[in-house]
Amino acid sequence: MRHRVAVRYWLLGLSLGFFMARLQACEFQVRGLSDTEGARLKASVEYLLPANNVLWDDERRLQVSEAAQLTMQTLGYYHANIGFASGNDACIMQVQPGPPVLVQSFNVVVEGQAKDDPSFQALVADLPLKVGDVLDQSLYEKFRVNVDSLARAHGYFDAHWIERVIHLNQDHNTATIIMKFDSGERYRLGAVSFKTPPVSRLLLRHMVPFKPGTPYDASLIMQLNKNLLDSHYFKSVEVLAPQENAVQHVIPVQVNLVAGKRNNMAVGLGYATDIGPRISANWSRPLLTQDGHSVAIDTQFSPVQSSIQATYNIPLAKHPEDALQFLYGFQRYVILGTVTDSTVLGPQITGITDKGWHRLVYLHWNRDDFSRTDGSTGRSNLLLPGMSWTLTHSRGGVDPDWGDQQTYTIEGGSSSLLSDANEMDVHAGWRLLRTLAERHQFFFRLDTGAVASNRWSNIPPTLRFFAGGDQSIRGYGFNALGPTDSQGNVLGGHYLAVGSIQYGYQLRPQWRPHVFFDMGNAYDSLHGPTRRSTGVGVSWRSPVGPISMDVGFGLLDPSHPVRLHFYMGPPL
Repeated sequence: MRHRVAVRYWLLGLSLGFFMARLQACEFQVRGLSDTEGARLKASVEYLLPANNVLWDDERRLQVSEAAQLTMQTLGYYHANIGFASGNDACIMQVQPGPPVLVQSFNVVVEGQAKDDPSFQALVADLPLKVGDVLDQSLYEKFRVNVDSLARAHGYFDAHWIERVIHLNQDHNTATIIMKFDSGERYRLGAVSFKTPPVSRLLLRHMVPFKPGTPYDASLIMQLNKNLLDSHYFKSVEVLAPQENAVQHVIPVQVNLVAGKRNNMAVGLGYATDIGPRISANWSRPLLTQDGHSVAIDTQFSPVQSSIQATYNIPLAKHPEDALQFLYGFQRYVILGTVTDSTVLGPQITGITDKGWHRLVYLHWNRDDFSRTDGSTGRSNLLLPGMSWTLTHSRGGVDPDWGDQQTYTIEGGSSSLLSDANEMDVHAGWRLLRTLAERHQFFFRLDTGAVASNRWSNIPPTLRFFAGGDQSIRGYGFNALGPTDSQGNVLGGHYLAVGSIQYGYQLRPQWRPHVFFDMGNAYDSLHGPTRRSTGVGVSWRSPVGPISMDVGFGLLDPSHPVRLHFYMGPPL
């Protein structure tokens, strides 16, 4: 008998435990609303539904219902009916939103000096709620926050709201919004003082992007901080402009500086199929004199390309990249049996325009000595004035997911001005990177160029055009494509046209397989042969940037080339 009672209680406990487990393991769902509204409502009550511990009883329903009613009101529904149902492993909230409250009018009045501020005028002109819209109070609140944030960023530190109210008429389901804002007087930026600067004050003043008396703008403070850090003169920069130090609405600016290292050194190792294993080293002294002069030496060694470059830098203007530089460089290229020793020497001016273009103007004297396996040799001396412009936009850090880049270069020499030949060279390149729906990445690349000369034999390989390689036409070796001589040696061409289309899918956070199609060549005429290739690859998002491995296959080529490509670096 005792055993029978024990069994009964055991079965009863097991059944009750199973029943309670079903009560506590249900999945909460919202029905009757749009996906966006349903997600917001669910998020607003989730704190009442602890994961895997939901007891769906009357008390729980009441709590969830009260919280949901408040959320529905913020969404503009003041007559919502909320009910509950149970399904298979689901706790279901059924919502009948009822008629929404519509915006009848939205009046915003800005008083004070901000009334004539273009930024405030643009903000007010683009109200988030229009007449006839459902009263979504989160949009109203977001607009209020945006007004307050803009006031602080533009120096209206005495600003306040005179009136901020929503008048509801629930009988007619309408809302009238009234917002009155008084900005007061706009503060201005005063003189900038530097504490214990390690460089001349004249140089520092060139980095200040505003004059005393300029209306306050937080972006100017950030730009000053960026200019000082980008100079690489300082280990740390602190820019202070506290409102409480203002005198008659003028805020003095205090900058605290800590000098950086006297010498910077770095050594790196790398590998790419184009140039093989690579070791690089650089040394720089960012602050050689109090006037901001600096010096840097960069070296690189690999089986294909080795170089050393020394640069002496003299700052010219407020932006750290505006500088006069004196350059000396030596490079050795060993490509397909051709050895080229190239020396470059001369001044150049770097700078950045107001629209973000990086500009380089130079006068370089180039000497190139080259020899081929057939025993032929050559020497070229060219004095080349030139200019280049580069504009880059990107986001995503060392592995960008969006961006574009465009580069243009033009240079030329004359036999009447210390050159062995008349020469003109133009080159343009474009990159476009877009990511759709977070996982689908598209990358487009196009490089074009042309070089003209009255003495082609005096144009060195470094100024001619080649194709093939990791960043050109995959499936072919580095600079393996272009016009050839009778023995098959690639000589380089007058023209370049190379393009690429690549699609990648973000399979995992660190891994992105992709497919690609490349085409183009280096040409001596516009009717030369065009090479095509396709292939597959994968990119790994390493801590120092993307590392890619591709397998390229030459198309419509009798030799059926196949090549493995391995390289590092972002696409932009």
